[in-house]
Amino acid sequence: MVKFVKIKDVNHSDFKEAMRIYTESFPPNERHPVDTIKQRLKDDRYRLYIGKLGHKVVFMSLLYPLKNTNFILFDYMATDRQYRDLGIGTEFVKTLTKLLRGNKANKYLILEVENPNYGDNKEQRRRRLNFYKKFGTKEMKDVRYILPALSGEDSPTEMIIMILPNYNNGKIDGSSVKKLIYQIYKELYNRDKNDELLNLFINDIEDTIELI
Repeated sequence: MVKFVKIKDVNHSDFKEAMRIYTESFPPNERHPVDTIKQRLKDDRYRLYIGKLGHKVVFMSLLYPLKNTNFILFDYMATDRQYRDLGIGTEFVKTLTKLLRGNKANKYLILEVENPNYGDNKEQRRRRLNFYKKFGTKEMKDVRYILPALSGEDSPTEMIIMILPNYNNGKIDGSSVKKLIYQIYKELYNRDKNDELLNLFINDIEDTIELI
């Protein structure tokens, strides 16, 4: 059985193993440099969880609580390629969901999920979207969201933005969504309100967003 543990020490061997899984699982344009992750952990901005089978690290996830909000960005989740299809990711999301269902702290997860209408790996993206939906994660309908390229000259990625658990009877105020996206762009990607990429889509967000 996988044991999920929170890691704070960036010098620990488990941290190094988590970063190995991270770098093997995500393309360069969708991942932050490991040094950035180290600094955010030291500054208590990131939450790193690992999954261990015995003494082996087989899973990692990074969560980013957005400052002064009730939202936590579910930034990354990955399983070691040798241990995939064993339901480890499912168990972790169930663990998070169980904590949030009680929701005494009134917290919600925000997810950036690749849009299956774009890219060469449409089927893989569709499976990933359906994976999150089976837990009750809701998509922000008709909200375009673009993930900036996080390395070099790579292209940005068309995403869908989602929320878990159920929020406000299936609707969210458009101004709140804009604030969240502005904050994510600022805190995670160091981009301000004048950013050209951000302004490709932010002003098209409607006043009320349906969660589907």
